[in-house]
Amino acid sequence: MATLTIIKDDNFVKRDGVELTIDCSGLASNLHAVQWNGSAGEVEYNDGTANAIIDSISAYSSITDAFATAKSEADTAATEAAAAEAAQKLTYQYKRTYPSINEQMDMQYHDSVDGTTTWKDAIKAVKDANPKP
Repeated sequence: MATLTIIKDDNFVKRDGVELTIDCSGLASNLHAVQWNGSAGEVEYNDGTANAIIDSISAYSSITDAFATAKSEADTAATEAAAAEAAQKLTYQYKRTYPSINEQMDMQYHDSVDGTTTWKDAIKAVKDANPKP
């Protein structure tokens, strides 16, 4: 882990640029924030206690573990949602296949010469059969 920021009262945790809301209520009541740069850090307090320099983040493993779990769950949910959306769009796109451009141009020509609505009818039929999701 390169960087970590914990702001207890906001339940804010930022790890390596990723921000999540994590329950920080189990941390010391006078703790305001923890800043970690990958090899050293600082603990800030909200009661006038002087800031403390730390050389290990292990005291905050409950937060880093909760972050890893929440990030994994968020990543899985995002991946599943993206896959479902892609599948829906793909299905919609494949089903909503229009006549070729050449065919459509021919339909439009004959519609204008013959006074028919063949092109509009063909397009409407495809749209009606496969509405947008």
